Amino acid sequence: MQLLTFVSALIALIGLVFAVVGIKRLIQRRFFKAAGLQLTGVLFLALASSAFLLASNLYTYQRLVYEQPVAEISFEQLSEQQFRAEIDSLDSEFKQVVNLRGDEWQLDAQVLSWQGVATLLGLDANYRLHRISGRYVDIIQEQQSPRSVFSLVRSPAYIEDEKFDLWQFAHEYQDWLQWVDAVYGSAVFLPMTDGARYSISISRTGLIARPANDEARKAVSQWIGL
Repeated sequence: MQLLTFVSALIALIGLVFAVVGIKRLIQRRFFKAAGLQLTGVLFLALASSAFLLASNLYTYQRLVYEQPVAEISFEQLSEQQFRAEIDSLDSEFKQVVNLRGDEWQLDAQVLSWQGVATLLGLDANYRLHRISGRYVDIIQEQQSPRSVFSLVRSPAYIEDEKFDLWQFAHEYQDWLQWVDAVYGSAVFLPMTDGARYSISISRTGLIARPANDEARKAVSQWIGL
């Protein structure tokens, strides 16, 4: 990502050089050459803007090489089918506390996998945690009871309004984006219980959740009927 930012800055610098030279040719009344230089400068600046936009959006993702721990989730029961969930990121200082309704929690992630020239820029597989939500075991209750879902996407501080979403763009135009190998969502869900703590890892195949204490292991055993 740092390399991509450097490349975008270099392209922008080249564009500015062409634009400045074009202005000089315009002052010298060499209009045809000035127009060519200005057009070239604009094209380089547009390319730099696109590269910077890609680097900025990719900054919200974490690089994924092998299976790696990414978060821990702990639960405190507030009342029947209501839990306080604390999500702690293991690769940043990000922490979020939410109240979930239901019997189970579900964590979603977005994954981008690259190929070809993109891998030469250091764009291996990347991921970002997308959202966390509560689920009900009973289907009827799932359809009729209040839902709880919260975003886990964190925008860089210098992007005030992140209208461009790289994952969504790649998902919609994957047929002609040859440098994108795969774009997909991954989710995992397990039961909520008071005092339970779970560790979350991610690999190229998606999210993996494991009980991290006795309360969670007991809940999972009961959940799967063991």
